[in-house]
Amino acid sequence: MDKKYLSIFIKTAATAAILLIVNLLIYYIPSLQAQKVGFIYSIPVIYLFFFIFSVIILGILTKISEKNEGQVGYAFLLLTSVKMAASYFLAKPIIAKSIEFPTEKYNFFAVFVLFLAIEAYFTVRLLNNKQ
Repeated sequence: MDKKYLSIFIKTAATAAILLIVNLLIYYIPSLQAQKVGFIYSIPVIYLFFFIFSVIILGILTKISEKNEGQVGYAFLLLTSVKMAASYFLAKPIIAKSIEFPTEKYNFFAVFVLFLAIEAYFTVRLLNNKQ
């Protein structure tokens, strides 16, 4: 594995692990603990889904930046759109769930935004050649 790929993978994995631990600790708050039981997808499953997508996207973007740096931004937009479509299908049961407990919806979309921020950060670094 190339050093650049390994670096991105390790940084993404470390960030995801820290965010997962923080997210799991949030649900130890007594008022949120009961709502976690009714989740359709467990928190680690959601993180794993977004982590895998992020690693794939960042790997593709790194490969594209080596061949044609001018296309990295367009590829980022396309790949993010594909991820958003896949996320919608994963989130469909969560969205359809009753509005009585919106905590799972908030959690899902917060994790989506967190991983989008990670991808955007590394994409900007690729575009600025600071990898």
